[in-house]
This record gives sequence, structure tokens and C-alpha cells, in this order.
Amino acid sequence: MNYNRLLDSHPSIPLNIIGVEKADLGELETALRYFTEAIEIDPEDPRAYFNRATLKVKLGDIQGARNDFINANKLSK
Repeated sequence: MNYNRLLDSHPSIPLNIIGVEKADLGELETALRYFTEAIEIDPEDPRAYFNRATLKVKLGDIQGARNDFINANKLSK
């Protein structure tokens, strides 16, 4: 697999990975920043929206999570 090509087409992947790791460590606010940065870099990546939505549920931001889930669903079609 050509990882450079993958990263060129999906530059948000490393940020998503770090965000998931931070969330697993309980560093939720830090994870939120990584997912938000991933969306800023690649606003067409449904994984970043899904990851941020899941985290927002944990943080109690239900409306924000709903919006991110909607965006993730639209982009994954």
C-alpha cells in the first residue's frame, strides 16, 4: 500500500488516530481538539465527524454530537 498517497488523499488520518488514543487515555478535551483539527484539514472525512460526535456524547454535548453524526452520515454516502 502506498501510505503517502493515502495520506495525501486523507490528511486527517494521523489526527484521527491521535484523537482516538487521547480519548482512550481519558484526555477528552485534547482528543476533541485533534478531531476538530482533523475536520478543519479535511472537512470531507466522515470518520473525523463520527469520532468527534462520539466524544461529544461522552462530554454531554448532545446537540453538537447530533450535528456531527448528521455530517458523518452525509459524507459517508
